[in-house]
Amino acid sequence: MNKVAEKNNINKIINVTLCVILFIVPLLITPRKVYSIPYNILKICVLLLCGLILLICLILKRKELKFDLIDKTLLAFYALIILSTIFSINISKSIIGERNRYEGILTFTTYFLTYYCAKYYFSYNKKLKYFAIAVVLISSVIGILQYYNIFPLYYIFNIPFEPAFASSTFGNRNFFGSFLSICVPIFMALYIIKRKKVYLITSLISFWAMLVSMTRSSWIGLAVATIFGLIFIIKNFNKEILKRTIHIVIGFTIIFIFVLIPPPFIADYIDVNTLNGRLSSLGKDLGALLGSDTEKGDLGSGRIRIWTLTLKEIASSPLLGTGPDTLVDGLNKNVRNEHIQFMLDTHQYIDKAHNEYLQIAATIGIPAMIVYLAFLAQILGSQKKQIFKDNSTFILIIPIISYIVQAFFNISTIGVAPVFWALLGLVQNQTFKNGLHCNENKLLDEK
Repeated sequence: MNKVAEKNNINKIINVTLCVILFIVPLLITPRKVYSIPYNILKICVLLLCGLILLICLILKRKELKFDLIDKTLLAFYALIILSTIFSINISKSIIGERNRYEGILTFTTYFLTYYCAKYYFSYNKKLKYFAIAVVLISSVIGILQYYNIFPLYYIFNIPFEPAFASSTFGNRNFFGSFLSICVPIFMALYIIKRKKVYLITSLISFWAMLVSMTRSSWIGLAVATIFGLIFIIKNFNKEILKRTIHIVIGFTIIFIFVLIPPPFIADYIDVNTLNGRLSSLGKDLGALLGSDTEKGDLGSGRIRIWTLTLKEIASSPLLGTGPDTLVDGLNKNVRNEHIQFMLDTHQYIDKAHNEYLQIAATIGIPAMIVYLAFLAQILGSQKKQIFKDNSTFILIIPIISYIVQAFFNISTIGVAPVFWALLGLVQNQTFKNGLHCNENKLLDEK
């Protein structure tokens, strides 16, 4: 009995720790520009502490650990990260990570522990939905208030902030957008499959926040996830599904119009970063795509130019890269003149490739990128038969798809990536999915 009790206690610690990673870490932030303290310092401290706790728990459970083919692929990826760190051009940075990015090998280790524990030990609890709703609503409302320049805490505590900069608790609107690329599709799916209006409300508010984040990569991720959602709706069509889909469409349309054409009493509070301007930039990007190479460099906030420099860096260190989170060091060493010119032109330096896959290739190596893509393909492939048949699988996999798509244009960040890695584990956790399924109002049974 003592061994059983000990095992249960360890499982409880794992579950609580995963809840902290999923529901507390995204909300932690040091406000921008306050005493020059890195805004991600609280996130990384708590995240690494959680990683240490998970590691200790797994060491205590070492005799029962198991690894399937997908896990072994991840271990191969981890082995390449270790080699890349050993041969890094900046070993200390590869261990801790770039300032405010903190995606060194310690953070990767925490990601992988989060994935493994979510896959084998995370159990479903009805309270989880309340935690998830609270986190999404709090972060979304903060972002919306920031956009409209009416967030009261900044005024009460005299905290410097940027008007119309909807970054919520993530410090950057692109990071906020990547978080919402997970939240919006998952709550859309929950409302379509379940009967609770709170999921509709959460999906509407998070969609509003996604719009005002002005993160186009998250919009693209949501669009692709929506295509999968339409396939699910068609394959499982009935009146209830149609009615709930119409609710979402109407709600999203009203919010889109409100943000696009704000009423006068709201327009006075908005700075230049409006949805009108962001949509107009899409037309300019299209013109740049069809124009000269110089113009293409400005495409997507200069992403093409960043990608071009990153590709040159990849060519310089193709096997093991320059070391985790050392892109700026690699560019300064191998593409120095062009990076200097970029900094002179933009007044910024490149520490992330604005494409997670290129980032891995540049800093950890092309073999690592291939293994990582194989890992993702294995997970998606293992669920392909269930995605449109099993409600729980659908709920968990469309945010994964949305994130994977937006990652082509965005960067990994410690406030969002752990949630993604947890979802990668949960979609393979049949016990968790069974618990989620048992708490559903099953629409498929209504057909």
